[in-house]
Amino acid sequence: MFEHLGVSAEQARVYERLVRTGSCTAAEAGTSPGVLGELVRLGVVQRLADDVWQAVPPDLAVEVLIAAREDGHRRARAEAAPLMEAYLRNRAEQHHDTSMVEVVNGAGAVRDVWRALLAGARTEVCVLDQPPYLSPVEEHTGLEVDTRRRHVQWRVIYDRSSVELPGRLAEIGELVASGERARVTPTLPFKLGVVDARVAVLPVAVRGAVDQVLLIRPSPLLDVLVSMFDLYWDNAIPFSPRGSGGEVDTRLLALLAAGLTDESIARHLGLGPRTVQRRVRQLMDRCGARTRFQAGVQAMRRGWL
Repeated sequence: MFEHLGVSAEQARVYERLVRTGSCTAAEAGTSPGVLGELVRLGVVQRLADDVWQAVPPDLAVEVLIAAREDGHRRARAEAAPLMEAYLRNRAEQHHDTSMVEVVNGAGAVRDVWRALLAGARTEVCVLDQPPYLSPVEEHTGLEVDTRRRHVQWRVIYDRSSVELPGRLAEIGELVASGERARVTPTLPFKLGVVDARVAVLPVAVRGAVDQVLLIRPSPLLDVLVSMFDLYWDNAIPFSPRGSGGEVDTRLLALLAAGLTDESIARHLGLGPRTVQRRVRQLMDRCGARTRFQAGVQAMRRGWL
């Protein structure tokens, strides 16, 4: 208990014994006064007399431990600020970078930067998703799932070229089912990742591969990128992998809006091309749409997606 909050296994064992036995001496708790003193300093044990100890109620103890960790996090961020200034000055002198944009080269370094940013994510990650990919999709999926365990929200806009990749639609469906908010659009201008609206990663693709990114910190450029993401988000079509009776039509509308062909939609939904063509025409007629993309837009406005 509490090991993930900075309490050692031995300290946790002693605390649990105190909870179960009530107030007792160090000998009765099976430990030394020194260990109990450490627990007092952590705020989870009270000293009632010279050698009489009692556990703080677990609901209060956990709040004390969480507050201490949060205080430590705040101090760490404050202490990192002057170090960051020194780091940026050094980078500027050595590589002629500015504090606004840092260039990260090499596939390994790029992956390390992205992992580090996600490890520090606190509220939301926003992504413009399109090929090429630096790492296997399953690795990226694992990182996303890890952040959501810390209640970090994800908003992802998928380019048509991403949705069309074999097996990708099923993977996106699983991510959406587990909490990701996803939308699709026919085309995106570039790949982008924004973490907590405080830093952006802008990959640079050369000859179909990504081995360089621009790391963009708080600046007018970052503000533009965040605003651009929100603009694309407002105009993209929600992707919903689950529904009631209209599940297939809901997915079909999202794929229409993403610009997929009838053949590609048929493959993703496990339907025949003629069935897809018939449903597309029926949905367009219901929406009063002249084009496939208009059908997706109208469906979103009517609350069908």
